[in-house]
Amino acid sequence: MRQIEHTIEYLDLVGSCHSYVAALGRLVPRLRSQEFTEDEHETVRRGIAKVRAAADWLESAVDNGESTLGEQLVQLLKGE
Repeated sequence: MRQIEHTIEYLDLVGSCHSYVAALGRLVPRLRSQEFTEDEHETVRRGIAKVRAAADWLESAVDNGESTLGEQLVQLLKGE
């Protein structure tokens, strides 16, 4: 049973990564003609910081099994 759960979780994780990359692959090329306000830029920058932090967290969890959210990451993901 545990092996089945592991496989499902693994596939969910790999699928999530693939979906994110695929979405950016569709969206980013369409940005070249877009002009963003400073507020829009800042909102995107905050989102990118969250993505980086979450990716670092994922990498750490895969590398060493540590999946506990640090306080700083919790605040970042909450938007604080």
